[in-house]
Amino acid sequence: MAEKRKHLPEDVVEYFLFPTLPESLNKSEVKKYLEELLDSYLAFVSPLVVDYIWQNDPFSLVATTEGDLPAHLYGRTSFGDNIDDEWFIVYLLFKLTKQFSGLIARVVDNDEEFMLIEAAEVLPKWIDPETVENRVYIYNGQLQIIPLPQSPSDITSLPGALPSISDAVQCVRSCSAATVASASIQQAIQTRINEFPAKTKENVHYAHCYIPANLAAILEKRPHLVSSGVLAFYYRDPIDLRSCRTMQYFRPGTRVISRVKFTRCLYAQLMQQKFQPDKRSGWVLPSTLNPKYKAHDLGMKLAHGFEILCARCSSNRTKEGNVKRSPEDSDVRWNRYLQSLTERGFFRGEIEGSKLYKQLLSDARQFYTDQLKTDLSEGSYRNLGSEILKLLDSVQFDIEAMRKAETDLAPPDDDGWLNLTPDTLDELLRKKAGANSTEKSSDSKDPIDLSKVADSMKAFVEKISGVDGVEIPVEGEDDDEDDIQFDSTGFISAMQKMFEFDDNDSASSSDMSEYGWEDSDGDFDDQPPSGKPSKHKPKASVPTVKDYMDMMDRELAPSNVGKSFEREPQTTNSTQPNKPSSNAKDTNKDIEDEDDDFQPVNIDVNTVKNMLESIGAQQGLAGPASNILNSMGINVPPPDTEDCEQIEAPIPPPRKRTPKPTPTKRPSSRSTPSSISLSSSNNTAPVKKETNV
Repeated sequence: MAEKRKHLPEDVVEYFLFPTLPESLNKSEVKKYLEELLDSYLAFVSPLVVDYIWQNDPFSLVATTEGDLPAHLYGRTSFGDNIDDEWFIVYLLFKLTKQFSGLIARVVDNDEEFMLIEAAEVLPKWIDPETVENRVYIYNGQLQIIPLPQSPSDITSLPGALPSISDAVQCVRSCSAATVASASIQQAIQTRINEFPAKTKENVHYAHCYIPANLAAILEKRPHLVSSGVLAFYYRDPIDLRSCRTMQYFRPGTRVISRVKFTRCLYAQLMQQKFQPDKRSGWVLPSTLNPKYKAHDLGMKLAHGFEILCARCSSNRTKEGNVKRSPEDSDVRWNRYLQSLTERGFFRGEIEGSKLYKQLLSDARQFYTDQLKTDLSEGSYRNLGSEILKLLDSVQFDIEAMRKAETDLAPPDDDGWLNLTPDTLDELLRKKAGANSTEKSSDSKDPIDLSKVADSMKAFVEKISGVDGVEIPVEGEDDDEDDIQFDSTGFISAMQKMFEFDDNDSASSSDMSEYGWEDSDGDFDDQPPSGKPSKHKPKASVPTVKDYMDMMDRELAPSNVGKSFEREPQTTNSTQPNKPSSNAKDTNKDIEDEDDDFQPVNIDVNTVKNMLESIGAQQGLAGPASNILNSMGINVPPPDTEDCEQIEAPIPPPRKRTPKPTPTKRPSSRSTPSSISLSSSNNTAPVKKETNV
């Protein structure tokens, strides 16, 4: 039975690690074995995550042996507004499963199997949010998708219905050759995660901030706390700002210039906030023309954020028993973790006791301390305010030395990336579109073939549509590949013959009698032999789709709906051959026989005309007409280019029409790409000339 899915917030990602466990272990030994594996996994990812600044919560794991799932390591991270944190975790999971044999990982968010969104264009047709649940995993550094069984022999190895996570993990481990995703899907996922770890350095932004000396010392010792200060200021409320009137912890009198490490997301959030400090706080900003205005503004906002954090817990100090303590040097797990770091070259060959060695050891100790948590519920991870207050009591700094070091600070990074130019946007779109974008951009310079538009629309409407929409054939795809063909017409005809002799269905003939489809002669194909009276009542002939369409045309003929369509040229009676009179049995007459003035609608011309009108109404923006044409491989040039002149067809001379005694109708003021209005020299009304494409 599948486990019940719990709803996740929009900015939270969950991940599960299922290692191979020895069968000889009992329940108490399993927990200890998982902790040993946890220390090895943390040591492996430490070089990548120790210096990383997370938006909200860091990457974390905890051993779990309870619940319906098999024993595993569980993690939960809130990535906030920085989607790169989520994909960085995916990158770490791929690295872990590739490094440690037998390890299977699963990662989901509120979109559930969000990794498949990156490969949406190359997914098999059977995959949708319902059928793929509990079927996507990471194993041996590759994406695994458990397929649906295609034959009776597959049922024994592949789950047919919604599988449980336990069964799915066992299936991936035993049938990895059958569950590995296709090369195109693997390529789409790898293209996204291959941006790491280089992207972690690209997203770092250093800026000069004019902040109090104690805050500068705290950020120098714990750089990752900057995210907490930024978010506290970013999500402030009027109650939080009350504590900023006096600035009890971070007063402006001891300010120094400090080079602060941000991520691009955090820096953008801080820069885009407009805020004026309270006059009672003592913070005064210089003129915006001052070259150091940005440093003053950033420092003021950052100090207010940390002041809010401290004020939130000052009245309710965290109990001593809830404060996380650093591991002792004699702790077994800490020593095992430290040994794994040394074996993997984390300390970069530094001599024990050197300045860099002590800094790396402090970072590793802090990262390991953050992992020693047992409750991953929201709001219980850590009390940042108490942590900052504790640092305020212990941190040491020299204000004069800091001010002298201001002249030796490295310059801040350029923040030109905040302004997205049209060229940069086009480059990003081309990068996301892939190789097809180059072909489409070159094809868009060619003139539009109007006949191709009509043919494509014909092929489009002939496709079978369901509740999920119509399936547009992809170039190179075989439409008949493994598809079951269903003859709907033959099925309906067979069903009608089955009900032809139903005694209780006599009333059905009366429904169509008013349209003249009931046989008046009593001449039926299913008449019994002569001399034997029939015990069944005569039935009406079965109307066809053409009968319905002819009837609709007769009803619409007196209305003005037909005047909006482009029609074929009218043929005169003299050119028509004499038609034989129809016999009494032929009651379904053709419309051309009834109306000598009938002009059939030119479907191709109307299709092209309506498409051009829709494209013109889009005014160069995306819309249904351009989207449909682009999906068919027809690229529409923008309306402000010279190529748009090529989509207008030449206007033929007006056709002569027989005048009718109908009142003159005011011409429409709306113009389309395929029609124009010309005024004659006298004061007559404009005559609309129609396009013949």
